[in-house]
Formats: sequence, structure tokens, C-alpha cells
Amino acid sequence: MHKISIILLITLSTAISAQDQLAKEILDRLGESTKSYNNITIDFDFKYNLNINDLESGTLIIQGDNFIIEMDNQTIINNGETQWIHLKEVNEVQIMDHDDSAEDIISPNKLLTIYEEDYKYTYVDTKLINGKQLQVINLFPKKSQEFIKINIGVDPIKNQLKRMSIYDKSGGIYTYLVKSFKSNTNIKPFIFNISDFPGIEVIDLR
Repeated sequence: MHKISIILLITLSTAISAQDQLAKEILDRLGESTKSYNNITIDFDFKYNLNINDLESGTLIIQGDNFIIEMDNQTIINNGETQWIHLKEVNEVQIMDHDDSAEDIISPNKLLTIYEEDYKYTYVDTKLINGKQLQVINLFPKKSQEFIKINIGVDPIKNQLKRMSIYDKSGGIYTYLVKSFKSNTNIKPFIFNISDFPGIEVIDLR
């Protein structure tokens, strides 16, 4: 019985190691593909699910550390030095310094590379999701964070992120679903022009 237990443990350990290696290979290919683009434009659906279901659509533009995120009710622009948050319904813009030390795990410019630092990972399965075969990986933070798990789905042919769910400690789930993916296109400048919005209220927090 003792020998059988040892064999089972060795077999399980080998299987887990193989899963971790497969996950690393998928993430490495995803990282290489993502970094090869000069810029990326993504149309996405975003859903936050805790006690309510709330589905929103938006567009994310990324170039290096700079990003623009367009939603129905707000626009966020960050050029690495300054961040603008335009609240459309009240015609208000908040201006603040970019904080590179902020650990906001759902910051738009981190979505495509969130897996690169301080995470353990394991391959889950290949699943048919919304009509596409995706390789599914779970990531777990090595240090205690506000979230406990990230689940991602990767297109193995295009090496592109297609789905991400972030699970926090309170039971909330932040899910991003990629609807379209474009790269190396003409994009707008990473700056908010106050003069384009007559009567806008400016709140400068710098």
C-alpha cells in the first residue's frame, strides 16, 4: 500500500508539472505576440457579477504604458504622466498624476500582461467558449492581494487573449470578453482636450 501511495504521488506530481509547463508555454507565446504590436485596439464586453449582473461595452486602446478606455458613461486617458477621467453624464473631468506604483489589478493597460509578474499558473483545459476553442489557464497571486484568482482564455491559433475573469475576495467576478482585436492602426493621441467640451467642470487633483 505504501509503494502504491508513492507511485500515485509521483504520477500526480508529474501531471501537475506538465500542466504548469504547458501553461508557461501558452503564456510565453501570448506575451511575445502582444509585445510585437505597436498598438492594440480591442472592443470588449465587461461584466461585474456580485449581487447584480451589469454588462457594459467599451473600447480599449493600448500603446506601451499609455491607454484610452471608452465606455458609455466615461472615458479614461492615461499617457504615462497624466490621467484624465471624463464623466460624460455630468460633463466633468478629473485630472491626476499617473501613479506607477498603484496596484490596480484591473487597470486597462495591465489587462494583456497581468500574468507576467508574481503569479503561479496552471493549465486547466481546452474549452469551446462562444464558438471558439480556447486554452484556459488559472493564475494565482503569490502574495496576498484583493483578488484570489484570474482565469484567462487564449486563442491558440492567433495567440490572443479572448477572455479574462478576475475573482476578488468578496466573491465578485470581473469578466472581460474580447469582441474584436486590431493591431498597428492609426490611433488618437493620448491626451484629453478640455477645449473640445464647452462648459466642462475641471477637477484638478494634481
